[in-house]
Amino acid sequence: MESQQRGAGFLREFREFITFLSTLWGLLAGISVFFPLSSVFIQVISLKAWGDNDGVFNILSPPLITAVATVVTLFVVLSTFGRRDALKGLGGRDARRQAWISMGVSMAALISYMAIHQIYYECAYSVFGMGSDDPRKLFFEVPLLVAYTVFFSLLTRAFMLLGMTEFYRDD
Repeated sequence: MESQQRGAGFLREFREFITFLSTLWGLLAGISVFFPLSSVFIQVISLKAWGDNDGVFNILSPPLITAVATVVTLFVVLSTFGRRDALKGLGGRDARRQAWISMGVSMAALISYMAIHQIYYECAYSVFGMGSDDPRKLFFEVPLLVAYTVFFSLLTRAFMLLGMTEFYRDD
């Protein structure tokens, strides 16, 4: 009996999630889960291995960074949706404010990524004297991983919050 209730609850949650994803903002939030993969296709944000043009990643591979960012972004989507009852209690104005904060922090993370990337690209060998597989490269590559992941996950969170504000407006 209890497993049937859990199954019914899961199906109800799943239907609500699919219904949310069918809205314009929900669709954008769903698509934004795959934004980290955009670096593979359109290469707007430099994410290349050492040796490629403007490539800096030597220890952490670009596919690993993309995979981590995608998984974290998916977790943010599910976590944000899971906290929808708290969002309903906030009201639209507070949720939109949180969305703007998420957007601002994501832009700051993007700027940080670009700054760290440029410093790493220009100075790793000439200033810091790092060789081919120098473990000190992690001092640049880990912050790049974090900044890349934070950018995409908080951008997605902003879309999710805006979408959920519209979706639950009439509740």
